[in-house]
Amino acid sequence: MLLQANADGYLFVTARHVVDGFARRSNRGDREVLVAMSSGAWGEAQIIARNRDLDLALVWVKRESGHSEFLQPIAGPSEVVDGETVFVIGHPEGLRFTLSTGIISRTDRDVFQISAPVSPGNSGGPVFDEKGELVGIVTSMVDKQMAPNAENLNFAVRADALLRNSGWDFVGNSEKRFSDFLAKRTDHERAPHQEVRH
Repeated sequence: MLLQANADGYLFVTARHVVDGFARRSNRGDREVLVAMSSGAWGEAQIIARNRDLDLALVWVKRESGHSEFLQPIAGPSEVVDGETVFVIGHPEGLRFTLSTGIISRTDRDVFQISAPVSPGNSGGPVFDEKGELVGIVTSMVDKQMAPNAENLNFAVRADALLRNSGWDFVGNSEKRFSDFLAKRTDHERAPHQEVRH
């Protein structure tokens, strides 16, 4: 899930269990994963942080060229409410860029339950609201083989947990990349909204 793009690179968030399952050690000694692009190409990405308490990890992809910028809007705590419609994008069972929809079934402090169907391959993917704001990151589901009566018991970490500076174990000096993301968000929220005319 892309959080930010700038001239230096791309900051992604995913589920920690995804990177822990597929990480490899590079010849520099740091941990890397491969990121699939929509074009079908693969790129190397560095794992720059893992959250100690939540199933979240931050991944950085260095940018070779280009200057366009992007900052993913994140829903605030008061916007994550029971009954809200949500959309999940992922690659369940290898079916790329699948969209499913449902509602927020139950909220908790850092994790919420959704009725939108998810499968292996959705983990680490985004949960959006109707405004396109990031509401959560898919982390788990109750496996029907383990609990045959379970229906749509799927879970995501709240996206606003990303805005807390605590709980992260950073690799080297990579904390600056996350601090830059938080600072950019703060600047964006303080900027006056301009009227759009057609």
